[in-house]
Amino acid sequence: MWRGIILAVQFLTVLPVRMQVDWNERTGRIAVLSFPLVGAMIGALLVAQHALLFGHVSLLVLSFLLLFSSIFFSGGLHADGWMDCSDAYFSYRDQQRRLEIMSDPRVGAFAVLSLFFLLGFRFIFMFETIAHFSLFSLFCLPLLSRLGMTLLLLTAPLAKQTGMAASFRQHVDHRFVPFVAMYGGVCLFSRETLVLFLALMLFYVIAKAFVVKQFGGVTGDVLGAFIEGSETFLWFVIWLLHAFAIL
Repeated sequence: MWRGIILAVQFLTVLPVRMQVDWNERTGRIAVLSFPLVGAMIGALLVAQHALLFGHVSLLVLSFLLLFSSIFFSGGLHADGWMDCSDAYFSYRDQQRRLEIMSDPRVGAFAVLSLFFLLGFRFIFMFETIAHFSLFSLFCLPLLSRLGMTLLLLTAPLAKQTGMAASFRQHVDHRFVPFVAMYGGVCLFSRETLVLFLALMLFYVIAKAFVVKQFGGVTGDVLGAFIEGSETFLWFVIWLLHAFAIL
């Protein structure tokens, strides 16, 4: 079990975990079911960073550092997925051609522009709310985004039978959804995080329909793009809650 968790940490983060883990049915399954747990680890690191720096640096600097850390801890893996999916989608080609574009290592103009606006909006939402949101929400955000990503991996069809998504999907399927959904129980401890969980479920439903229509299913890039897109969406929800004093 621990080897599976270590495999998930090694794959989804740049945390210096130096341990050789064999890829097999058991470690692969545990790794997938541990993706939200890895998100919780990243959330804990962000909370620690916020606690150490809040009051010692400006809110502008703190917002930027939290944004930078959320990208850095994942090694830019998910941002790369967002860029590849953007290039593919804005090519306005058929599904097969879009999958080929996602596999192309070259970066197009639409990828750069979409990432700029994605992170730009996220930074604004973070800066506007960083002095007001709860640290528990900051902890839950990476957990929720990876929870949604895991649900998408388990329930959406594969766009192709090779690649990262297919490798992880090999040993799991929709029957494991209840185990992954249990991570959502963490969100029951506050009204704000409960709203975030419901918002994530809405984003998941829309994203699943979108990726099936546009790409024919999920790939590794699609899963990475989901994490980046869902985190920005959840920051938007936090901004709405505080800007209009809903909670």
